[in-house]
Order: sequence, then C-alpha cells, then structure tokens
Amino acid sequence: MKKQIFIFILFIAISNTNFAQNKNQDVGIGKTFVSDIEQFFGFGVGLAKSPFSFSANDWYKTGAIIGGTALLFTIDKSTRTFALSNQTQLNNNIFSFDKYYGSGYTAIFTASIYGYGLFANNKSIRKLGLETSSAFIYSVAITGVLKIIIGRRRPNAGENHLHFKPLQFTDDTYQSLPSGHTTVAFAVSTVMANYLDNTFWKIFWYGSASMVGLSRIYHNKHWASDVFLGVAVGYFVGKFVVNFGKKETELLGISVKPYFTFDNVGISFRF
Repeated sequence: MKKQIFIFILFIAISNTNFAQNKNQDVGIGKTFVSDIEQFFGFGVGLAKSPFSFSANDWYKTGAIIGGTALLFTIDKSTRTFALSNQTQLNNNIFSFDKYYGSGYTAIFTASIYGYGLFANNKSIRKLGLETSSAFIYSVAITGVLKIIIGRRRPNAGENHLHFKPLQFTDDTYQSLPSGHTTVAFAVSTVMANYLDNTFWKIFWYGSASMVGLSRIYHNKHWASDVFLGVAVGYFVGKFVVNFGKKETELLGISVKPYFTFDNVGISFRF
C-alpha cells in the first residue's frame, strides 16, 4: 500500500509544478488547492476523533462488526478450501478485480479525478476527487495500523487460520487482517456511490468493491473474516468522508494556515 500513497503524492507534486503557467490561473488554483489540503487534513483529524464521539448505537455496531469478524473465523478454513477447489481459467478471469481495483491503479484513478476537477475548474468533480483520494489514503493508513497490531498470518502462508504474530512491521505474511484491497475498494466505492442518487450507479460501485473482496479470497490472499472487516472499515471511512461535508477544520481543534506563492505551496499547523 505504500506504493499507492507514493503515486498520489507524486501526482500532487507534479500538479504543483504546473502552477507557474498562468499568473491569474495560478492564484485561483493555488488557493483552491491549499483549501483542499486543509479539508484533507480535516478529514484525518475528524476520523481520529470520531471514536470519542460515538453514540451507544455506534458502539453497538462496532461490537457487531468485531463479533461478526470473530464468528467468520469458524468458516475461514472451509471458505478457503472451497475457493481453492474451484480454480479454473474462467474463474481466474472473473476474479481478477483485485488487480485493478483496490490496488495502485485506484490511487491513479482518484488523483486523476481530483486533477481534472482542479484544472478544469469543475467544483463538483474536484470535490469528488478530493473525497475519493482522502478515502483512499485514510483507509490505507487505518488498515495498515490494524494489520500490524493484529498480525494475522495470510492463508497462503499456512493452513492455521488462528496464527497471529503482532507488530511485524515489514513482514507482509503477518498482515492479513483486515484485507487492504477490500478496505480501499469499499472506501472509494462508498464515496463514488454517494455521488449520484441512482440505483444502478450504486450497484455498480458496491458490486465492484464486493468482487474485490471475493477475489482476495479466491487468490488465497485473505481469509473470509479479513474481507468482512475490510468491508466494514472501508464503508465507515467512505461514509465518514462523505458526511464530513463542509465542516470547518477549526471545529475539530486544529488550525490550518495555508500559504501560497507562485513557486511553492505550504501549510502551517497550530493545535
């Protein structure tokens, strides 16, 4: 997942170098860009603080997700066996979603939406790009932390689905729970699905994300419970970003003061 974040940051850096093409356009794009950066950090602070404002219902849902994940441990091995016993060329083609969605291509996709919206001065598309990019980056970050803390071994590294080795920072073998591809796919799809109030549009995006999760099981990269938790985390991140809306970052306890010149863009923070 580090590669995806690098691609997104590289895109933003390249965008920054193009600001000097037109003086009047630079000012407008620059102010918009730093405003979006402020909003991006607002998403992050809001996500970090959200557990402290959970209602009783939110905690019930969290408990249900944890319980559901644990319950799925009971069918992890049988689900894995079923997937491995149905490996065919046709199924290989069907379950190839994880090669393109939830991977580095998703970073390019979300950054491209934002880049188009920014330079075409399309507020709606730029907002969509900012939200999908934010959902992508924060879902990667949250999943990465959970993977390291939990330290579950991947199914392709052994048959024991209850083998854990926490705090393995560099060994990807012990970073199975939750599924990163699934988390990213559902985070981005949730934002995309909420962009239009259209049933078929929503089915397409949630269906695509679901295929990513199934593909991870099919390719023996994750247990079924890994995918379930990835769905939950991804949906939460995507829904949070969508609902965050236009809240002022100051309300979250962080003051962001952007500055812009024709040669540089920067941000100063005060907590």
